[in-house]
Amino acid sequence: MRRFYHLTAGLFTVLIVAHLDRNQGLVLISSLLLLTILIETSRLLLPDINRLFLHYLGLLLREKERRKPTGTGFYLGGVLLSLLLFEREVALFSMTILAVGDPMASTIGKRWGYHRLGEKSLEGSMAFLLASAGAGFLLHRLWPELHAGLIVTGAAAGTLAEFVSRKIDDNLLIPLAAAGTMKGCSFLLNLVHLN
Repeated sequence: MRRFYHLTAGLFTVLIVAHLDRNQGLVLISSLLLLTILIETSRLLLPDINRLFLHYLGLLLREKERRKPTGTGFYLGGVLLSLLLFEREVALFSMTILAVGDPMASTIGKRWGYHRLGEKSLEGSMAFLLASAGAGFLLHRLWPELHAGLIVTGAAAGTLAEFVSRKIDDNLLIPLAAAGTMKGCSFLLNLVHLN
């Protein structure tokens, strides 16, 4: 249930932001982040609110999130920073990488993850890479300026970020790593074409 929510809510956010201008997208994500912080603070400080929160949304939480902040704030923080720091198309695709790749890695890794390195599996990472690159090509009309090489590079960077994330929540790290890598590669390619 949690992975399905991650996928659908993430893609829904991408599609909404894709149809808004930059400022509207920033206002929407900032408002959602502020609301999330208020809800998280209230539920963690007031046990009655937390009980109500767990009653209705407990199925979507990991065990550790019952008494700690959920990944939603980190997710929205990663999306907001991507929108602030990078071009629209790069930010939208990095959001898609997070929305699609992360739940696929978890689903495949938990079920068929035989080759493990710590908590992660090679099978889960391959699922992340293939699913996020596939989504990049399927939804290419949302980011027509991104050529195939950048789509694969962004998906690979997101995969690596998910695989190595330990201390920083991967919901924050994945979109920033993917967008930053795509931006860096695009910059280098432009330099090569200028020479």
